[in-house]
Amino acid sequence: MFHTWILLLVTIIYVVAENVQNIPDSEDELDALDEQPKCGQGSPIPLKLDLNITADQARPAEYPWTIAIIHNDSFIGGGSLIAPDVVLTSAHRIYDKNPEDIIVSAGEWQYGKALDKYPFEEASVSKMVVHESFNYKNGTNNLALLFLDSQYQLTYRINTICLPIKKRSLNNTRCIVAGWGKNRFRDKHFVNVLKKIELPIVPRDTCQDQLRETKFGKNYTLPAGLICAGGEEGIDACTGDGGGALFCPMTEDPKQFEQIGIVNWGLGCKKKNIPGTYTDVFEFKPWIDKQIGSNFFLPQKS
Repeated sequence: MFHTWILLLVTIIYVVAENVQNIPDSEDELDALDEQPKCGQGSPIPLKLDLNITADQARPAEYPWTIAIIHNDSFIGGGSLIAPDVVLTSAHRIYDKNPEDIIVSAGEWQYGKALDKYPFEEASVSKMVVHESFNYKNGTNNLALLFLDSQYQLTYRINTICLPIKKRSLNNTRCIVAGWGKNRFRDKHFVNVLKKIELPIVPRDTCQDQLRETKFGKNYTLPAGLICAGGEEGIDACTGDGGGALFCPMTEDPKQFEQIGIVNWGLGCKKKNIPGTYTDVFEFKPWIDKQIGSNFFLPQKS
């Protein structure tokens, strides 16, 4: 009997040790996984890095579709990777710029600083398409596409975000913006580490009523193609987050996200009962698909 128990104990120890060895313990092992990540998926395990990450900061590789847009070596806003060589952003950040002066950076966490096991990758822009009906004054049709001269290899460090294929009710849903924008409206500098901002979706009629209590006045009408989020004191996207994605967990899998909005405009930042506005991605999905289809045969760098 004693020998039987010893044999059983040794077997258990062996099985446990084998299972522990099969758990990926670094991001290098993640890259070796056979399964390519689906759109809207971040790293399934935390990176083992000695970092002091606060509650309002994203983890490295948590939202790997987040793009930094750089103009003449200066950060100007955010974007999202929606295909290996296509970035979705807002028109107001880039409409007056030349594509040859823009680069995009994927895999960023601490802006401009590559971690040892977490390098960022830059790409040049071969073509820029701004929505033909973009209106800077009221933020309507505020979206643009950047077509890159090379494709990113999709991994858990750099991945695409899903775009919505159907309209769904998002009332009482909290969604996320990630970016390097300012913490406060009057701050002089953007933040260094990628922010994670959780915001409630605000129904259009509620948003319009709240904006009518501002300088816009009682007759303000929220333009078509905009959705709203935020309105909680002390929590908000801010200057520099423009162009970034507003993304929500999918109903079928809360660990997979889809982009429902693009950071558009707001009245200051972090003010109670004053939500920010976002370009409604679902409403512009046909335009996005059309532009990608028209530019499918752009030359790629080898």
